[in-house]
Amino acid sequence: MSVNFLHLRSFYAVASERSVSKAARRLNISQPTLSKQLKALEDRYKVKLIEGMRPPLTLTTAGRALYEKAERLFGIADEIGALLGEDDIDSGALLRLGTDSPPYAAEFMAAFKASVPNAHFRVTIANAMQTNELLLKAQIDIGIICEPPIESDYTYTPLYTDRLVAIVPASWPDDGRKSLPLARIAEEVVLVREGTSRTLAAMNRLLTEEGLTPGRTMELHTREMIREAVAQGLGMSLMFAKECPPDSRIRVLPLETNSSVIAVKGYLAVRSERRRMPLIRQSMETARQMSQQ
Repeated sequence: MSVNFLHLRSFYAVASERSVSKAARRLNISQPTLSKQLKALEDRYKVKLIEGMRPPLTLTTAGRALYEKAERLFGIADEIGALLGEDDIDSGALLRLGTDSPPYAAEFMAAFKASVPNAHFRVTIANAMQTNELLLKAQIDIGIICEPPIESDYTYTPLYTDRLVAIVPASWPDDGRKSLPLARIAEEVVLVREGTSRTLAAMNRLLTEEGLTPGRTMELHTREMIREAVAQGLGMSLMFAKECPPDSRIRVLPLETNSSVIAVKGYLAVRSERRRMPLIRQSMETARQMSQQ
């Protein structure tokens, strides 16, 4: 019994969006038509693939297994289209993005959507190591990664440069200073990320270079938790400047150093074997344009 690819693509769109209405817009068909195609697929094979009526919909065990297969199938289909010279990006294109840098990922998405207005995104937030692993397993199409490990079969496009800054409570005594002397770090409680964090690695490089040790460290798992803890006066932290949105409870201070180790570079990473795909090519072009601004 051959698979109806139209019905399979409908299932894949619904499973990706976890919503019939969003999937219908993505495929440019009506919701009733999409629902009929999905039901026809389930009825034909006498299997329940999706549960629930309201988004986010839930995949059954069979639905999750089929989704994984369909994801690989349509990924290969896109690669074949690129190999045969198809240059147009589908109006309902889905770009799977993984990142350890949410602010830059959001900027990238906005820039990409300016070129491909109907593009859809699925974003996975993880640290640099996990993002690289997702890319390796083809679970994402592109990775936006700070100082990624270099893989010979990847293509990297420079995207951004950022610098470490200090964040301190708004009430922090600073004698009117506009920047943070590095020696002050040795006197304070420093809130840090987990051991695999690129931010922590950059901070450690700087302190090693300067021969300094924090007065005491407290490990917190997320940027959001660290920012909130700083706002509550639990300590100070070092973060990259882009990770510090305005907050009246927090002050952001440049570091008093000329060291180059406080600067990091972020890249858009793709598997080289997929770089000719229209969606990936446009991603790389968007990154190039952003890096030149």
